Amino acid sequence: MANPYKRGLLIFVAVMAVLAIAVGVMYGMREVSHGTPELTQAKQAELEQLARLPGELAPPDENQYNPLERDAGPRDSGRHGVGLFIRHTFFRIVGGIGFDTDTLSALLVPTDPPRPVTLDDPTSFVFKPLHGSVIMPSSALTALFNQYLTDYPGTQLRNLSVSTRDDGTLVVDGQTQKVPGLWLPFHMTGPVHLVQGHLFIYTPKQIKIAHLEAKGLLKAIRLQLSNLVQIDTQGARIEGDSVVLDLNHSLPPPAQDVHVASLKIDHRGVHLRFTSAFDPKWPQPIVDTDSYILLDGGDVKTFRSLITHVRLQMVAGDGGKLDTSLYAYRQQIVHGHFEATPAGELVAYLAPYRAVSYLPPAKPGGKANDASAQGGDHDDRP
Repeated sequence: MANPYKRGLLIFVAVMAVLAIAVGVMYGMREVSHGTPELTQAKQAELEQLARLPGELAPPDENQYNPLERDAGPRDSGRHGVGLFIRHTFFRIVGGIGFDTDTLSALLVPTDPPRPVTLDDPTSFVFKPLHGSVIMPSSALTALFNQYLTDYPGTQLRNLSVSTRDDGTLVVDGQTQKVPGLWLPFHMTGPVHLVQGHLFIYTPKQIKIAHLEAKGLLKAIRLQLSNLVQIDTQGARIEGDSVVLDLNHSLPPPAQDVHVASLKIDHRGVHLRFTSAFDPKWPQPIVDTDSYILLDGGDVKTFRSLITHVRLQMVAGDGGKLDTSLYAYRQQIVHGHFEATPAGELVAYLAPYRAVSYLPPAKPGGKANDASAQGGDHDDRP
């Protein structure tokens, strides 16, 4: 029989071994619970890198033209608006009303901050050009009058056609109704003058009513153009012998806040050069193409998604010149496709533009030179 002393020693050694194993297991568990596995470390490093991306990808002078106004949060970048950069694109507001854009930088400013710019609701933001040049062709001017400014009950104008000449004159043909049911053709030709950076004053030098010379007759009997032709909608009216068009209020929503530095008319249309206190440095596009729209910085809601610190580029799906419409971009995206970069940038390859027939009329009775009027104070959602 074993010596009781040896047996006790063996039991003691066994107990100590078990304790050592238990302590080792507990220590190992403590290391696992307090340590950071490599997978978690890698994910944390990725998140930290993503958090730095908005600052790294932002245009270098963004704080000047699109400053921080609020503390940033998960659903709010805190920016004043959304940077917009358009290059070699036919940018339509709706239908034929649009601009052939060379290069244009702009800011989309929410009307109800901190709510974001909602692309599907043109009344949710103000369009503020910063710097660049566009052309409004004759077809766009014709569409503006026929589809918007004179499209309301009781209008005295219809079937308008607007054309431009290399001598700087604007030609307007159409029909006017001073007696109910009696539509008479009219023809006007004259120059356009720019006033206050947003008022276009069109003063015809030649007026024909029912193919008869009327300019001299009006002067002889001391009547003015406004006695023969009437238009009184938000953003446009006839005052004396001049047609007054306010670019801030004569276009469909969104509301405009523009300063036109210069205006020139030739056969291509009305050339407009926009300026402001800022001329932003052009940001690098996501994909290398010569025709695109880039939303860069700020917060945008599109479809049912909110994108903060947006970097979204729209290009033509066929690789050609982009032709798109604010009121119909959804259909172009639905029939096109999206791509994303590892940095979270989005590229929308748009399907070809298809004409949209719906367009609400202008609001009657507006004042073209009323700076307090809002161009989009009624619901004009696509």
